[in-house]
Amino acid sequence: MELTVKKKAFLENLPAVVEEAVKEYGPRLRKIVIEEDAKGCYTVWITHESERQAF
Repeated sequence: MELTVKKKAFLENLPAVVEEAVKEYGPRLRKIVIEEDAKGCYTVWITHESERQAF
């Protein structure tokens, strides 16, 4: 099952947010989507495979 986590960040913090996601989810990481809002803040959507499998 895939899960998506939402994080907010400013431009200067984006590399750290992405690096943290790669370290935390490793091979379970599926995709990262970064969206900018009108105020210059970014939403980072991190999709990863769940550790637990549904039965």
